[in-house]
Amino acid sequence: MLLTRQERAAPVREAAGCGVDLCLSFPFLDVPPDAVLRGEVSFGDALRDAPSGAPIAAFADLLHRRLPGAAPARAYVGNETCERLLPSPRSLDSWVAASRATGWAVTLLLPPLGGEGQTRALECARVLAEETGAEVVANDWGTVHRLRECFRDLPISLGRLTHKMLRDPRLAEYFDSPQAPAAARSALCRSGELAPGFRALMERYGIRRREIDPYLQPLEEREWEDRTEKLAVHLPYLFVTMGRACLLGAMHRGAAGKFVPGAPCRSECRKYAVEFLLPVPGESGAGKPLLNLGNAYYHAVPPSVAERILGLLPSRPQVDRIVFTVPAVEKGAGG
Repeated sequence: MLLTRQERAAPVREAAGCGVDLCLSFPFLDVPPDAVLRGEVSFGDALRDAPSGAPIAAFADLLHRRLPGAAPARAYVGNETCERLLPSPRSLDSWVAASRATGWAVTLLLPPLGGEGQTRALECARVLAEETGAEVVANDWGTVHRLRECFRDLPISLGRLTHKMLRDPRLAEYFDSPQAPAAARSALCRSGELAPGFRALMERYGIRRREIDPYLQPLEEREWEDRTEKLAVHLPYLFVTMGRACLLGAMHRGAAGKFVPGAPCRSECRKYAVEFLLPVPGESGAGKPLLNLGNAYYHAVPPSVAERILGLLPSRPQVDRIVFTVPAVEKGAGG
């Protein structure tokens, strides 16, 4: 049951159903936004400085309509694509303290990690190990293995980067075209985790939650059936792709030093975002928006897609969480 800002039960929602939590993800913040956690800043105001790659106001209105009176009560901390943005244990401890004081819970969001990054992630996980309601989102199986090896009881959610689907926003909406052969439609509207081996791996590590994207193509029914784990849907950004180099981090370097993995970083992603318009094959006019956030690229799905997803919630009890990304990072920072 959702709670309002006055801590009373929100009314029953015809479209959204009960038991759906609203969470906020802060991929570029190093310190907790205390005013947001205390409820002194409204949900809409928290999104005011977001980059222009999404009609944020439309999504805020949509969530307000579908989840009337809902108040966020969980913070996703950390970045899902860049190891450099992994919070320090001290920073994470400040998030835990601020969240504990305001009744929020904390989820640590991890990117795919190498050996050194996994060591740092374990230090962060130690901060959360005894914290009520805390959890970790892992985006690679090596990190899942290390976390489970060291923290048997810490809840682990499988990140959306591991949910392998075709993600090109220029084409995905056509994947369910009735003009395409049934076999092709099935292949384009399903993920690799329908394979028995993938499900067995989730069971082996006790994965009881997984993060998914707001896909433009409708997922095959088998993506929803017979699931024991809970699902968290991320809005409004569909993850498209990522790389080891960062566009913003390379802009000030000379030609020879651009796009070199591991090059010095000024954390430009904490202040700026870049928006592209991708031409759609066979069409004229405006292209599809692509938002560059750090070393990753996202597509802000249309409100109609979010409407379709939220409309499915009553018949999909596995989906018990909506995670809304707040990409604005520093007050007054441009996008």
